[in-house]
Amino acid sequence: MADFTLHQDRQVNFRTEAPMVELSYCLQGARIVLVSGEHFEAPAGSYMLQFAHPGEASLHFTRGQAIQALSVGMPVTAFHHFMEEAGGARPIDFHRVIGGKPFRMFHERIDPAASVLLTQLMQAAAQQGARNLETECRLLELLSLGFRTLLLDGTSASTKLSRTDRARIEQARDILLQRMTEPPSLLELARMVGLNDHKLKVSFKEVYGSTVFGYLREQRLTRAYRLLLEGAASVIDVSYAVGYSNPSYFAEAFRDKYGVNPGQFIRRM
Repeated sequence: MADFTLHQDRQVNFRTEAPMVELSYCLQGARIVLVSGEHFEAPAGSYMLQFAHPGEASLHFTRGQAIQALSVGMPVTAFHHFMEEAGGARPIDFHRVIGGKPFRMFHERIDPAASVLLTQLMQAAAQQGARNLETECRLLELLSLGFRTLLLDGTSASTKLSRTDRARIEQARDILLQRMTEPPSLLELARMVGLNDHKLKVSFKEVYGSTVFGYLREQRLTRAYRLLLEGAASVIDVSYAVGYSNPSYFAEAFRDKYGVNPGQFIRRM
């Protein structure tokens, strides 16, 4: 788990001595992975499933960015065991996935289910004496969700949406997150990305498993959870920061999702 801000551009070189699989989540900040002369971008708000043969690689970070990320690596034997446990007529094999390439990467946007698990993991990491068993269970859930989405369910490559339409849906999601405090209406959002409102509603749910504003609500509350966890802002300030003009409505929504009032949550920390 990484949480830092760089004050200058940074390149981190490393070498893998054995084949490995890594699932990485970029919560904030972006990075570029350079392997065998090829660049792979890891934007904020996305996660990557990486398959790598032994060899050299480097990570490139731009100064001034707040970097918040979580990565889980495993040897190939552990990956194969995980895939066998997941079932399926044809268990997925590392060598079949990577082929003759030194490196292969799949990526997808972080969905609400993964966002909740990541928040819980960060909370556990911030608490002294966090139970290792609980953390391990959350990590296994995260691995299961990531593998299922990218390798088993095929949801990362929907056959119902063209590449252009999928890019528009991802653009709509980005607009919602950028304008979290003052989001556009559904009609405005549809016009901004070049879709009609019906297409936007149906396609957004297909890609992200939620309605447009159901997704926005989840992201607001997840961000609120993180801000409260940092402990630098009051409940009212957090309420405004995530787009709730009425702190009472915010408290009710937070309690419905997390089972505790935001004020009580702060006092427990």
